[in-house]
Amino acid sequence: MTVLLLLLVLALNFIISWANSTYVGRYWSESKQVGGSFRVYIIVGYIMAIAGFTMVYSYILLLITPFILEIAEVDRETILLFEQFASDLVYLFCVITIIPTGFYIWIRSLKNFFEQKTLSTGLTAGYNTFAQLHNTIDMARNAPSALGRVIETLFGGKGKKKDNTIIILCGILILILAIFGGYFTASAIMKKADREYDMFADLQQRYPDYS
Repeated sequence: MTVLLLLLVLALNFIISWANSTYVGRYWSESKQVGGSFRVYIIVGYIMAIAGFTMVYSYILLLITPFILEIAEVDRETILLFEQFASDLVYLFCVITIIPTGFYIWIRSLKNFFEQKTLSTGLTAGYNTFAQLHNTIDMARNAPSALGRVIETLFGGKGKKKDNTIIILCGILILILAIFGGYFTASAIMKKADREYDMFADLQQRYPDYS
């Protein structure tokens, strides 16, 4: 049941990250010309899409890697320590990327709501407020202990040195592979959307007098 719930959450995260990448791609080239806060907003969305895909890929790898380590006859205690270390690394990466970018998106959504005062902007601002508050509280509760465990494993963890080396190398490898997977997936979707959509042409079609 727990694994099924995790897979559902990962699937939802994948869909959201795909949507973010598509949205970013639709305005990527144009944002370079417009510049300013619009360009920052698009870059922030791109970073969040990469982080979202990274989280999905990292947890998939975390589900698979223990079986590989068992085949390699790594003892169960070392595998459990690896899972904790890798999970902490992934969590800290997500915190570092999602919390700061989330603050920017949250503030922008509040600005849009106060300027436009529409139902859609109000719902967006409300959701972003809830999400940012939830993520910030979660970071305050869990990030210090996760960071402490990572430092302990890197510089003074329990167990044999050989076991710690396996834990550290596998954990870092998981994170690197997941980041590369997230980057290439988000970039591929973004570039495809960028090729297929022209914001200026669309505006010209909708508003013939637009200049």
